[in-house]
Amino acid sequence: MIISKPCTTMKGVIVQPYSWDKEVIVDLKRTTECLKERGYQIKSVIPKMLAITVVESYEVSIYPSGKIIVKGLTDIEVGKEIATKIIECAGLLELLDS
Repeated sequence: MIISKPCTTMKGVIVQPYSWDKEVIVDLKRTTECLKERGYQIKSVIPKMLAITVVESYEVSIYPSGKIIVKGLTDIEVGKEIATKIIECAGLLELLDS
């Protein structure tokens, strides 16, 4: 399941993958390596804390909890599309079907 909502503090969209069955954990190193292979810019990675990337010209913060903040975006559906690319790289695609 994917939960998304506007983020007024960061002026963007927050997207959070969620599972009833298991804890969502994102390996930031693995995820950013996959995104880089797919041609996305990786700005910064602080292991076990935060990764900052650029996807579809939006700066995106990725957290180990799975929370994704797409900055400067107001369209929740576009936020979900961007988050789906990250979720795929994180190996959590099965959460989209829940």
